[in-house]
Amino acid sequence: MEKRWIKAATIQTPTLKVGGRRLLPFCLRHRVLLEAVDSPVIGGNRTITPQDLLFAVRVLATHDPEAVRKPATLRESFLLAYYTHFPVKFHAEVIKLNTYFNAQSLWCRFWEKDTSKDPGGIPWQLAIIAGLVRNGCTLNEAWTMPEAEAVWLHVAHCRAAGAKIDVVSEQEWEAMERYKAEEASKAKNTKNYNRN
Repeated sequence: MEKRWIKAATIQTPTLKVGGRRLLPFCLRHRVLLEAVDSPVIGGNRTITPQDLLFAVRVLATHDPEAVRKPATLRESFLLAYYTHFPVKFHAEVIKLNTYFNAQSLWCRFWEKDTSKDPGGIPWQLAIIAGLVRNGCTLNEAWTMPEAEAVWLHVAHCRAAGAKIDVVSEQEWEAMERYKAEEASKAKNTKNYNRN
């Protein structure tokens, strides 16, 4: 748990470029803008297209929400045609984008609960932003700080206010991963034994 927090709190601006642009740390503003257009780069069942990639790069390279409304630049138009005609180059950029997301997936891990509560219809992103602003961040800071850091701070504020949020420690996570690996190995061995 502590290692994930330290990594989340010290996220630096990524050094890799995707689509020729340096991306900023992934933040809640990026998430909401990408979710607003149902972008497959953050989930969903659609395959990522060159147009999806270039739109995501445009969003992830700025904190300005108005940038997404601007028409495609000459460079973006060229890259769209280039990635469409050279799928190997396009897939290399998708791999870099996945690397970008994986390097920043440092949220605290929560214990799953069987009970479901109605969150009151408030999107979780808004709850985090409101919580951060209530606890002293500016609205812009809440929108643009790295997402993992925002989640950790929100959880800490909620726990300080008395909320029962169970966070999985590093040791617990490692023990669960070992257990899963052992179970998978047993299942594989049983399957191989039954085959013989």
